Amino acid sequence: MERFIILLISIISLGCSRDDIGYIESDINFMPVEIYNNSNTSEIPDLKLKLITEEIYPCINYTIITDQSIEKNVLRIRMKEISNPGICLTALGPATAYIDLPENITEISFINGQTIDKYSIEINQEKISINRIESNFTNLLFEDTFRYPENSFAYVGGTNTDNTEIYQAFLEVLLENPNFTQFSFEGEGRIPYPPASDGHWVDRPSKYFKYTDYEEFENLESILQDFSNENIEENSGVSLSIYGWDNISYHSWLNN
Repeated sequence: MERFIILLISIISLGCSRDDIGYIESDINFMPVEIYNNSNTSEIPDLKLKLITEEIYPCINYTIITDQSIEKNVLRIRMKEISNPGICLTALGPATAYIDLPENITEISFINGQTIDKYSIEINQEKISINRIESNFTNLLFEDTFRYPENSFAYVGGTNTDNTEIYQAFLEVLLENPNFTQFSFEGEGRIPYPPASDGHWVDRPSKYFKYTDYEEFENLESILQDFSNENIEENSGVSLSIYGWDNISYHSWLNN
């Protein structure tokens, strides 16, 4: 009788599919990110963990369904399934998920079926640092990620080949303002701001500033507008942008 019970339990255990405990086929890339909930509305960014499948799906809005819990400063993320969207955005892409990342977390565990991956994590006001303990189906994209410095902004611009002086001219406007101080992100790590402009004949690396007076930062909207009206011709291949740490941005192309 005892042998029969043991055999029955074994059969039941083997009969449980991986779907019963949550499992997805694709490997997972991940990284910490700071994101906003609204478009161009002043707000402090939320710290999240972005998950990205290596597998590409027929709709770009497939999502990764997970369960998560926190125990003794360990964030446990269990993979459940890949969810098909109700309305397909017809472009190929990976499935994604964004997981809340509390600042007191010291370890992350990813669970996919019976497989567990572990990473240590250190979070402070300047940077998020993650190190692998054990990985089987996950891949950390960046070991170090800088956070948005408070009261900071990025100057991002690109030009055509015959008007590169426009980019430099507005950079001088920023450098001459006593309320703005240029700075650099020190050390290795992914920078949250765009690292450079994109799509121009001449793309320039971004410049980073901190401000002491928020009203002076807000004044950049009208300063950039006046500069654009005076110096940038329509369809000239020039775009200049200011991206603030609090989700506020100003763009030259809105003015010409």
